[in-house]
Amino acid sequence: MDDASSDSTLKVVRAFQDSRIKVIQLQTNQGYPSAINVGISIAKGKYIARMDADDVCLPTRFEEQLKALHLYPKAAFCGVNRYRITPGNKFYCDRTLPVAKYIVETWEDLMNNQRLFTDPSVMVERQKVLEVGGYRTFQRSGMDVDLWLRLMERFGDCVTVTSPLYGKRLEPGSLIFNPRTALINQIPRVLAMQRKKSGRDVIDLGEQIEVETWLTRGWIKPFGLREKRSLIIGSAVICAFFLDGKGFKTYFYSAWKASVTLKEKFALLLEIISKLLRRIRHNPYKKFDIT
Repeated sequence: MDDASSDSTLKVVRAFQDSRIKVIQLQTNQGYPSAINVGISIAKGKYIARMDADDVCLPTRFEEQLKALHLYPKAAFCGVNRYRITPGNKFYCDRTLPVAKYIVETWEDLMNNQRLFTDPSVMVERQKVLEVGGYRTFQRSGMDVDLWLRLMERFGDCVTVTSPLYGKRLEPGSLIFNPRTALINQIPRVLAMQRKKSGRDVIDLGEQIEVETWLTRGWIKPFGLREKRSLIIGSAVICAFFLDGKGFKTYFYSAWKASVTLKEKFALLLEIISKLLRRIRHNPYKKFDIT
């Protein structure tokens, strides 16, 4: 699905000599939820597998997901644990991983953000997506969680492959570092709580979602420059811990630019040193060998 791209995407994709690749071009940019819905509507396979454009996955990912779905036929969908990739191409994952090859994760796990699977790794039966109405298009980002919650409300728990088979990149330009993203990513969980209480949410009732209005109502919490700066510093520390000089330099420069006064710059240095020392004493991550 080419969502009316303005770069060389079409040229690159059409250069692939592979008959399995079908290219559909949208004439106007609609955002990924709408584009994915079009793709799902014309897909002919039993399963839909998500993946973000800047990520990678290990060759056994699909095989393991299919095994999991066959073992857990009543699962709403199948997700995969992730490993992370720093800007300097260093790989790391959680130090402690579940012993079981597959685990069941619940609606509550997802609501509390205590799930193991990462959003873009999901594989799900196409028919199930169609039955819950596909992606909802009231916003252009953060819509995976909204779909996963509605799938779990309809079909039950999901199954997760605990092996880190999905590589998620840690890039400074990622949406996660945009304060507005942190605001709108709260919306799907608010909607889910509304459905739990009354069976419907405001979208079902025809209401348009306005982030500023929801902030005023107190339905979502503010996320400002301080929180963004904290995320950037945390990423810089991770890069430093795994000896990724390129990543550390990139994130440090970004945090340094966001620190206006001399006092803020000094505080930045102290925070990096403090977090790095804590990371050395209590490190939740380990290097990940993709071989």
